[in-house]
Amino acid sequence: MSVQALILCGGKGERLRPLTENIPKPLAKIKSKTILGHIIDYIVTYGIKDLIIATGYQSEKIKEYLETSCHDCNYSIIDSGDVDIVQRIKDAVPHITGDLILLYGDTLSDVNINDLIKFHHSHRGTATMTVWPLRSQFGVLEVDQEGMISSYQEKPILDKWINIGYFYLEPNSLKLLDSCDSFENYLTLLIEKRELNGYKHRGAHITVNTLKELNDAEDNIDKIYDYNIIGRN
Repeated sequence: MSVQALILCGGKGERLRPLTENIPKPLAKIKSKTILGHIIDYIVTYGIKDLIIATGYQSEKIKEYLETSCHDCNYSIIDSGDVDIVQRIKDAVPHITGDLILLYGDTLSDVNINDLIKFHHSHRGTATMTVWPLRSQFGVLEVDQEGMISSYQEKPILDKWINIGYFYLEPNSLKLLDSCDSFENYLTLLIEKRELNGYKHRGAHITVNTLKELNDAEDNIDKIYDYNIIGRN
């Protein structure tokens, strides 16, 4: 079965300034390779080589990057300007030919794409979101009825899950886009119609929103995939 990938690369990356004054966030580098390059290299190892790149901010620089760096896949670039994510997806729909993997252009994970696809097709919904356990940023305390602290955990993993992208979308799920004016509305509608599955991933996950997270990514990128397979350049 042929699956396309849609990578969302249109945001301004304002929390990464001053770095993103000159480049779009997906072109920020982790160990000499752009975030977008890491994402593409990873999904290509699963045989996904038909890509749609949804751009906006500094789209021309992403185009220049792909022209010189993306030789192992077919891609099209859809520049929607400064719009909500949902509009970027709507603009990409004419280029979508079947099932789709939807990825954020600032997020890397070692999600097993084959397992994600198997999970999706073993459940009834037309869409699947990959979710990851939420870790508290703080130490968490329990206080008993007498006001004494009865337990303490330093930054525990909570019984909650966060959206990390790596969506699997069937064409029928995309039909709901027309009635939505934001990506949040779209996800809410999928949930209300009981069409959205949650694929639980407990492996590595990196999201780059700030300069600190970009520095942390340098220390954690090796957890995402085997450089011996993909290469370091």
